[in-house]
Amino acid sequence: MPSVYSGIGNRISVDSQGNNPSKNLTLVCKLTKSLYGLKQAPRQWFKKLSTSLVSFGYTQSKADYSLFTRMQGNSVTIVLVYVDDLLITGNNKEEIARIKKMLASHFHMKDQGSLRYFLGLEIDHTDQGIFISQKKYTTDLLREEGLLNVKPLKLPVDSHLKLSADKRDTSPRSC
Repeated sequence: MPSVYSGIGNRISVDSQGNNPSKNLTLVCKLTKSLYGLKQAPRQWFKKLSTSLVSFGYTQSKADYSLFTRMQGNSVTIVLVYVDDLLITGNNKEEIARIKKMLASHFHMKDQGSLRYFLGLEIDHTDQGIFISQKKYTTDLLREEGLLNVKPLKLPVDSHLKLSADKRDTSPRSC
């Protein structure tokens, strides 16, 4: 539970109803660290994580506060935070190893290796590149709508069309 690592910031007391052997006494505990389940726990944890990443030399994006980057020369390292998951990528394996080690010294972490599935996206790493699909999401959606066994319809678009970088004119056009 990542939230137990962060400080509270303000005074919070917890009634210990379930652990009170004598029903005549009212026992109250003063929390010194954020506890899983508190409203402010995720905010406190993210604050501690952000402070740590910035102290390690990372810059927090102004456009997306969950994105942190570190650039040194040609080296780029990116840390993306989603709830309590971190995606770490970059072109410098030594820097990736360094940030993982530094984070592990401050937080309980589990390295799950190469990214395979994230937010409904399936990621496949091959020699030709990285391929992203939503096959599972699409299949689940078709199943929910009762369309899983429907026959495909002939469309004017090639079903095996591969998308690539577009070099078309991007100047504004009137509608």
